[in-house]
Amino acid sequence: MSPIDVRPLRTGETDAAVEVLGRAFFEDPGAIIVEPDPALREMACRQLFGPVVRSALPFGHVAAAVDGDGRVLGVATWVPPGHETATEDELVAAGLLDALAAVPEAAARMNPMVGFLEAQHARAVVGPHWRLEFFGVDPDLQGTGIGGRLLDAGHETIDARGERCYLETFTTKNVSFYEKRGYRVVVEGQVPDTRTLVWGLVREPSTRAAFP
Repeated sequence: MSPIDVRPLRTGETDAAVEVLGRAFFEDPGAIIVEPDPALREMACRQLFGPVVRSALPFGHVAAAVDGDGRVLGVATWVPPGHETATEDELVAAGLLDALAAVPEAAARMNPMVGFLEAQHARAVVGPHWRLEFFGVDPDLQGTGIGGRLLDAGHETIDARGERCYLETFTTKNVSFYEKRGYRVVVEGQVPDTRTLVWGLVREPSTRAAFP
């Protein structure tokens, strides 16, 4: 494998980043709620993830892992305090309406879940904090250390400011991954009308967790 560089995502790399996230989230329980049909899921995820990634870019904290050929291999979208939930205007400016029109049925399934996640988010953490919205590595490269480097890049900035970070995940495997990196579960819920569990985790600033 060629050397991997972790750096801010560039505007022209947004489509490539969204494609990686679409592949990374293909088996994620949340993505399966949004689009149960595997033949349509990756496309639906790309459409619906795009506005979220683009709305985060202006804050300058979207990290990308890029190889020597310029291929985006992993992405982490961090948003700072005050922007941890994108406004409707920000999402519309980032292409939300086109995304909703492209995959209306998936969008209709997504909206109640997003509402539930935001309510859980509000219960889980009060006061200034960052949010890790999307974090994914190309499935063929998961377990190679790229994800850890992407997290380290965000944590360095957040720790320097003495602030917390919040995220959600839909799998116990991911809960364990994040706990090893200083996060702790602060809330657990079940997505309405599904059997899908979701956990909210918080990382306090300057946590120094022992990696395996």
